[in-house]
Amino acid sequence: MAKKLEEQLQRASADIHAGKLDEAAELLNALKDEHPLSPSVARLWCLHARSTGQTAAVQDYAAKIYAHVEGDVHKARWAQIMGTANFISLNLEAAHANFTCALEHLIALIRTGKVPKNKKQQKTPSNIENVFATGKAEQLLWETCAKLAAHGIQAFPFAGTLLGIVRNGELLAFDKDLDIAVWMESLDECCAELEKNGWVKVQMGIDYSNYRDYVHTETGITLDICGLARKNAQQIVGGFSLPGRAETYQRVSVFPAFELIQRETPAGQVWFPHHPEIILNAFYGDWRTPNPHWDTVVSALNLEKFTLLVRCYAYYRLTHRWLSGDLVKAWSYALQIGLKDPDDALALRSRQWLEKTMLRLQQEIPVWPQNKPQRRIYTRMVADLFHQGHVNFLRLARALGTHLTVCVVSDERVLDNKGKLPVMTQDERVTVVSACKYVDAVITDSPVNASVKFMQQHGFDIYAFACASEAERKEKYKQCANLPSSMVLEIDYTMGISTSDLVERTLYGAGTKASE
Repeated sequence: MAKKLEEQLQRASADIHAGKLDEAAELLNALKDEHPLSPSVARLWCLHARSTGQTAAVQDYAAKIYAHVEGDVHKARWAQIMGTANFISLNLEAAHANFTCALEHLIALIRTGKVPKNKKQQKTPSNIENVFATGKAEQLLWETCAKLAAHGIQAFPFAGTLLGIVRNGELLAFDKDLDIAVWMESLDECCAELEKNGWVKVQMGIDYSNYRDYVHTETGITLDICGLARKNAQQIVGGFSLPGRAETYQRVSVFPAFELIQRETPAGQVWFPHHPEIILNAFYGDWRTPNPHWDTVVSALNLEKFTLLVRCYAYYRLTHRWLSGDLVKAWSYALQIGLKDPDDALALRSRQWLEKTMLRLQQEIPVWPQNKPQRRIYTRMVADLFHQGHVNFLRLARALGTHLTVCVVSDERVLDNKGKLPVMTQDERVTVVSACKYVDAVITDSPVNASVKFMQQHGFDIYAFACASEAERKEKYKQCANLPSSMVLEIDYTMGISTSDLVERTLYGAGTKASE
């Protein structure tokens, strides 16, 4: 009997994956009548029902199974299924209650020292992962944006796609879809053009008015389209919009105003943010530090409010990861909820129990980067015979922002500028400066005369320097003459010590008194 049931479920599952939904429905409805309280039958029946738009029926059936099964892990799983059905039906209050119930069961389970079995991901890379790694996804991105631009539609890279292009110079190899944005007034026209060029619309669980999903028929690559609207002269808004619904049913993300420019690509001209860091700073804060656990829907720093809609997304993903045995991902969602709402006691309890269990299982707890926007400071220096004055300067420079990059100039540059070589070689000076706790990064080459392009390419906000004399001051300001005054800052020079002083002490004998 059990073997026959297993074979029937395997056949129904194969029909679902093959798109034979009518055949699967006939078999699953018969199994449901014959085994009304079988969790295996119910799980597959609910999967089929969700894929055919019978979400309300899923909630009712899942509630019966929840009442029947025993054990916290099984109770949690069916509470999560109920929550998902209510979420898709936009019954957010019920969904939140279901997810809360699932978390209470998972906490009860973990307190006994147990966790759900880890359902490891397939090791072999999927076709989508391959095309992102090989550059085919990026080629498709530019081809698509170029075709849209040719029709007067300003579609441009957005979210994770923009992050990869700006930070890495290419798409993120581990990404799973392409992200583009378009102005709301062009959204319908954009979608129509996509459908003429090999893209097929994917039915989303929730039908947002400013968000669309597409899949490319030839490659299988998915594309997310976000419609943006100019709220006023200073702000642009995006997110997930459900017109006619209460504020708690919206996900509003706010960006400072930005402009688009045309950019040449191998596929032709496309639209691109003139200053992409405006978008990335709003989304990610410290976007230069990779965070593999980041979730744009939940983590975005520019959310106007942590609404019930966003909380349901976060709770769904927290319970899903926990039930899958992925404690690291579950922990990251519990942390993110706490960052958005420090008063969420359930998220705090979840994180604490997950941490305790991860330590017991010797799983590493991730270091969550500080996501505050960075203010990156840049300076050039010789740093010969590294001394107290150098330390003071670097301390003050670092205090101006969140990151300090130092260019230790070459021996040849010192010779050209001062007419003599430094005492220490460039390699020796780099080693010493790198060891200073106020320095985040050291480079060995940069233009003598700083330009806005150079500063923006490296994300530098401030060019800082100190001057020992009026002649040096004139030279320093000459080197940054092409920068706006807002990018330039002179730091007070530490009097009473210099490299020249140290050289004189050495020449005349260290420790020798002046009177002698």
